[in-house]
This record gives sequence, C-alpha cells and structure tokens, in this order.
Amino acid sequence: MLPAMAEYTKDKHFSFGWVLGGAMLMVITLWFGRFVLTGLASHNLWVTRGVEAACFAVGGFVIGWQSEGSTIIEAGIAALLALVGAIFLFFGGIIFYDPISLGEEYGIPLVAALVGAWIGEKVQGDVIVTKDD
Repeated sequence: MLPAMAEYTKDKHFSFGWVLGGAMLMVITLWFGRFVLTGLASHNLWVTRGVEAACFAVGGFVIGWQSEGSTIIEAGIAALLALVGAIFLFFGGIIFYDPISLGEEYGIPLVAALVGAWIGEKVQGDVIVTKDD
C-alpha cells in the first residue's frame, strides 16, 4: 500500500530571510564570477556582464525554487540589496549616472534575478506534496 500524500497550496507570505539569504548568495556568486574572470587572459565588457547576469539569475532561481513566499518580489529586493553591496565591495561606492551605464551595471542583473526567480517558481510548481508517514 502506498503512503498517503498530502497536498497543500503554497503560502504566499513575504520572507525577509530569503531576501537576505538571496542577496548574500548573489554577492558570493558575483565575487566568485569576478574571481574567475580575473584568471582569463582577455575578456570583454559583454562577457563580464553575462557572468554578472548569470550570478544574479542563479540567486533568483534559488529563491524562486526554494521559497514558498512571494518569490519574484523577494528576488527583486534581494537583487537590489546585492547591487548595493556590490557597489561598495567592487566599485568603491562609485555609482554611474550615465543611463547606459545604469542599465548595464544595475538593470541587467536585476532583470536576470527576476527571470531566474520566475523560472525557479515554475520549477517549484503551485502545489506542494508531502508524505504522511
């Protein structure tokens, strides 16, 4: 006889813990990605932007996949916090005011985190199934 499986819909509460954890994950993956890029002999601006976007997308995906709450909002706020942290860690607190630089430095990672969270949310599904033993 198969064990009973309980299904329940996800709780959509906001989790600040996932925001902080996701922001830390994004900063750590960004640091690691930049570390890997320093080992490459030559890379251009778009390779750097691609690595940054991938780091933020991974963080957003983890939030969307693991958090039951408002995953898109949590990933967006986490990305904003990670961007603020990255400004001070990697750029010495310098903020670029040129619209193109704003889009490249801050817009692309933010959108990547949101897309990653959306994909993670789709992987997670709408219903959570647990085993009752």
